[in-house]
Amino acid sequence: MTTNCPDLTAKLDTPESNRLMRFTCGVQTAQHQANRALDLAQEGQWLLALEFLNVCSRTVDSLKRVAREVTPTANEEKQS
Repeated sequence: MTTNCPDLTAKLDTPESNRLMRFTCGVQTAQHQANRALDLAQEGQWLLALEFLNVCSRTVDSLKRVAREVTPTANEEKQS
């Protein structure tokens, strides 16, 4: 495999990369939980669907915490 970025492995070990990975995995988890809740609701299992939505809500709350870890100066640097 070739890459245009010679220090790719160094970039993968940065806190920003770790944060992005946690955020990406969390979003995928929340999507899976919401889809499972929908499946259960379609099967008429409303109480289980509600539980999956509660878990999904907690996952989204943790995603908000991950997003808040980004300092305002880091956001400003990326925009300029």
